[in-house]
Amino acid sequence: MFGTGEPRLPVLGDNLRSLGDAVRKAVDIERLRDDLVALPAPRNRLYAPEAMARADGMIIERFAKAGWQAEKQPFFFDSVEGIADTSPVLVHQPVIYENLEGANIVAEMKGIEEPEKAVVVLGHHDTVQNSPGANDNTASVAALLELARVTARWKLRRSVVLAATDMEELGLIGARALVMNLLGSHEVLGAVDFETMGCTATEPGTQALPPGIGLLYGGQVKRVRESGFRGDFTCLIYNGAAAALAGMLGAALDHQAGPHTALLLRDPSDLPLVGKVLNMMVPAVRNFARSDHACFWAAGLPALMVTDTANFRYRHYHQPTDTPEKVDYGRVAAIVAATATVVAETAGLIQVQSA
Repeated sequence: MFGTGEPRLPVLGDNLRSLGDAVRKAVDIERLRDDLVALPAPRNRLYAPEAMARADGMIIERFAKAGWQAEKQPFFFDSVEGIADTSPVLVHQPVIYENLEGANIVAEMKGIEEPEKAVVVLGHHDTVQNSPGANDNTASVAALLELARVTARWKLRRSVVLAATDMEELGLIGARALVMNLLGSHEVLGAVDFETMGCTATEPGTQALPPGIGLLYGGQVKRVRESGFRGDFTCLIYNGAAAALAGMLGAALDHQAGPHTALLLRDPSDLPLVGKVLNMMVPAVRNFARSDHACFWAAGLPALMVTDTANFRYRHYHQPTDTPEKVDYGRVAAIVAATATVVAETAGLIQVQSA
């Protein structure tokens, strides 16, 4: 299908490859695991508020200790449409929340020359009520904390915002508040959403696909089929405005984790003229908007999601068995290093200060 084929990835320059390698060397897998285990779970503003409050405090403390300006950004919505937390059943049941109070945890590194322009990296820090959520989405929070540590001594031309969003599991509620805040204070150059990205499965037949997806993504489906339907890739789902960002992240991830690690899928909904029709023809692509990046898309901002495809691979998704030993910490570390590479290029790295 025109416009949905997998793009040719750019060739990273020597400086970017070297930077990514240095970041990967600095990423501490044990620290990633320790942070994941330390975050209390399950945690949810409605069903486990004490655990959520402890998680808020821990995330702020970790960001601040790394040298970032970090704060809790409360939000309130009155009569907001969301979805019910029906964990572990994978059914999106619409619901209206009359009074919904939550809080995003946001850290920022101000740019030196153009602080109003920002690159955003986010991942939700709530879980569904019946799951410890190691992969969905605590591994992503640990990745945010590690990203903050390994980039803390950078001087950048533009700003970087790291955000642990709230109430994703209730219908992307925290991300709506985050986008509204960002639109009032920054020009968003691009957003990278970490979402359920820590599962890899190398056995044949471990990767399922949504029905009908081959109608739009013939080349990508052929790749998966020729691999024996192994769930060993990391999927980057992006809108057209984020095509360059996705290509750069894909190239950086292939460099860190091996060729053909990244599999790129463009959201067909934003294709000129035919997007809405394609969305109706292949309902499976609605899965592409199941996380916080969709709020950036709705605002016309460049954004992409980094994911292991969740329930299409990870059988512990939204289950009580989503526990820390299921996470591939090496893949998470590679994603951190690749994301740091993209941040350095997009935000304009000036120098790395000595310790």
